[in-house]
Amino acid sequence: MRGLSKGFAVFFVLLLCAGTLFAGGRGQSGGGGKLTLTYITNRTDRHQDGSLAARIKAFEDANNCTVNIQSYTNYQGDVGTMMTTRNYGDVLAMIPAAIKVVDYANFFEPLGSYSDLNKKYNWLDSSTYNDIVYGIPDMGSISGGLCYNKRIWREAGITKLPTTPEEFIADLKLIKKNVPDVIPFYTLYNFSWCITQWNNLPQSVSGNPNMERDMLLNKVALLDKESAYYKVFKLMFDVFADKDLHEPDPMTDDWEGSKPAINAGKIATMMMGSWAVTQFKQAGERPEDIGYMPPPFTVNGKQYAQFGGGGYMAINKNSSPEVKALAKKFIIWWAEESGWAQAEGGVPTVIGGQLPDYLTDYTEVELFTQNPVPNDLLGVFDEISKISGISPGTDETGNFKFQIADAAFGGRPWSYVETTLIPEWNKKWMDALSANEKLKAYRP
Repeated sequence: MRGLSKGFAVFFVLLLCAGTLFAGGRGQSGGGGKLTLTYITNRTDRHQDGSLAARIKAFEDANNCTVNIQSYTNYQGDVGTMMTTRNYGDVLAMIPAAIKVVDYANFFEPLGSYSDLNKKYNWLDSSTYNDIVYGIPDMGSISGGLCYNKRIWREAGITKLPTTPEEFIADLKLIKKNVPDVIPFYTLYNFSWCITQWNNLPQSVSGNPNMERDMLLNKVALLDKESAYYKVFKLMFDVFADKDLHEPDPMTDDWEGSKPAINAGKIATMMMGSWAVTQFKQAGERPEDIGYMPPPFTVNGKQYAQFGGGGYMAINKNSSPEVKALAKKFIIWWAEESGWAQAEGGVPTVIGGQLPDYLTDYTEVELFTQNPVPNDLLGVFDEISKISGISPGTDETGNFKFQIADAAFGGRPWSYVETTLIPEWNKKWMDALSANEKLKAYRP
């Protein structure tokens, strides 16, 4: 400090302290030499009610560390902005959808090889590139299905769950007719990630565990008329286009408010993964009314549903070596010991874990997990998705899903979507598919 004024020296010390305080993503020492791990999550509800901190305390005690929890309602947007810097915590509860699989190594620490970890954990394909795993699911769920209020569906006179899109629409109309004060279907349009829930259905609808591989090798456009994507988003359009079937003003939807509403029977149906069942059950006084139905589609007389991973937990590659080691312990603990999946009604990440007991409507449904694509094609579907700009799995507003929704809400007929929008999207998809070097070089 020689040659500096006393005031400037104080300022310099404060600046160094601030630099340490805001150096998220590099790890810090807490009081008493403890390491501090910053965990960023979308689960604002479990953060605010204190249950997340209570659960994590067992890990803190076992590892003599402090876990700093940060939660964001607009997780995808806020964390995406953070990731333009090096400071995006130490553990992310989920990898933002906008990050390409081919770019995972630029942001996340490798967790191990797919060939090793796939023997222990489910659903690693989505977070693997070149046989390296970058994320492990916090839990799994049945990705193809809908949450519904069983009491309201019964009161509407529905005695058998729908197995076709036509039956599903007819049932919603029956709810509107016989229980007129209830919203038959709540779209949650102004929550972009909720619209993306529709993208969880295509593989279940196809009944094909090799759907993505087959679409690539057979050069099928994403919204080809025979594809499961086409069928799913045609159903979404039909629901959204009928004003009697959904809420009066989708722009004022409320995700947190929808939980007690479906529990109380003010909402009859919502498109959500099975992970939402527990939240809906816990949101009111009638947990027994919440059910989970299979997607209303049939393939050769049989219904199918796919298991899928939830948020893929990943480690910031910019964290310090000590914190990265602690972060890996945290992710493994979360998947294997935390009890998170059981508490949230999810399917355990560890292979062979017990299924939740609310899946009573799935007794006649064949459950399957998507088969891993050949190593030469790992990440190719995602690459084509991102390069084409179609990105079925992302939730940016303006995405094709929102254009379909806007057409429905705006009174445009399906013929407009089919003849004006879909050909453009399919061309972009096929152009990206044809240009993909990995696919060109692949030999089955």
